[in-house]
Amino acid sequence: MRAVLPALALAVVAVATPATLHAKPAANTKAFPFPTEVHSLPNGLRVVLIPYDSPGLVAYYTLMRVGSRNEAEEGRSGYAHFFEHMMFRGTPTHPGDEYNSTVTRLGLNTNAFTSEDMTVYHLYGPSKALPTIIDYESDRFQHLDYNEEQFKTEAGAILGEYAKSASNPELILEEKMLETAYTKHTYRHSVIGYLADVKAMPSGFTYSREFFRRYYTPDNATIIVAGDFDKKETLAHLEKAYGPWKGKLDAVAIPVEPAQTEARRAKVEWKTPTLPRVWMAWHTTAAADLNTTAVQSVLNDYLFGETSPLYQDLVLKRQLVDSVDSGWSPSRDPSLFGVLLRVKKPADMDVVEKAVGDEIAKLAGGSVDQKRLDAVRSNLKYGAILGLNTATRVAVILARTTAQTGDIEAMNKRYARIDRIKPAELAAFAKRWLTDGNKTTVTLTTGGEK
Repeated sequence: MRAVLPALALAVVAVATPATLHAKPAANTKAFPFPTEVHSLPNGLRVVLIPYDSPGLVAYYTLMRVGSRNEAEEGRSGYAHFFEHMMFRGTPTHPGDEYNSTVTRLGLNTNAFTSEDMTVYHLYGPSKALPTIIDYESDRFQHLDYNEEQFKTEAGAILGEYAKSASNPELILEEKMLETAYTKHTYRHSVIGYLADVKAMPSGFTYSREFFRRYYTPDNATIIVAGDFDKKETLAHLEKAYGPWKGKLDAVAIPVEPAQTEARRAKVEWKTPTLPRVWMAWHTTAAADLNTTAVQSVLNDYLFGETSPLYQDLVLKRQLVDSVDSGWSPSRDPSLFGVLLRVKKPADMDVVEKAVGDEIAKLAGGSVDQKRLDAVRSNLKYGAILGLNTATRVAVILARTTAQTGDIEAMNKRYARIDRIKPAELAAFAKRWLTDGNKTTVTLTTGGEK
């Protein structure tokens, strides 16, 4: 779920735990400490080479800066996620079955994922397979081919994926939160898309071709190679294989979300027994605003992490809540900062909501614990560095942190700014953004509760 639920997308936002809270990396240690060599091809394709000590292993990631954010046309949500599926259908030179058998034969792991701001394709395995990886990947990004029957088959599979996901109450809760908090921006729909749009997708074959033309262009792509490889040979191979890739990004304009001026509320009534939920979220800023991005990175754990007074009170002391999810991550456009709490008893929902409000009011009033602020930010950097323990982790984290702004150095810049945060900045952020008029609250309850 965007903005709240923890996921791999939030890999660089570590959660403070008692075991790691006091870990302190050197102040001058970069959060992404590996040397990166960046090259731009004449067609706009960017290549990032990262030598990493992983003998005989290499990670190959292709970042496309297109996600559900780009689905601005009425009735067309879900197409970014759709191409995550269709890119495995193959080309005239290497059909899908051959692609899959080759990947298996070479001992490679391959997959893809889509979010609001990106679609990422990745392979990981033996370095000796890198020449074949380059040939096959460059081919499918330039010559993806599928017919209408294949398109309809995959659209049906996506509808099945939606149905499976919809059995989780938090997907429906997410949909309600997004459509309540946003009125114009494309963050208003989830990555998989509106159900009505997914159902209508089999009739969108022609549009799918147009979507691919617009966004699957070399100037909208970044290739990241990390691990054990020869830089000179790899770059030469990449230039030859991707040099003929044509096209220019032709993005549709994204509607600007107007400022929220009064509190909003909505509720979801779940049909089967489950614990109630309370989700509170506030509109904040885009990743390009480095100051507020750094503050939110810290506040994510400072307000809601396991060492926070709120967590200690609601989960451990009074035991009103059994989970607190606050997995905020930066976004390309202004997004939501919030917290989702799973409450044990319906009667306690108002109490829990008030407790969150009280904690934010204290923060906005200037109450900031300098010692805990220092511990949280130290743990954030420690967790970020600790997560860079394989070539594929190095590549995926760089892809994710680059996607929002396009800046390869985004991760280092963010953590350098986190190192400089003053307590007053946390209070000022809460006073400016975490207000009642800027808040959306969505609850989930069920008739099955007792």
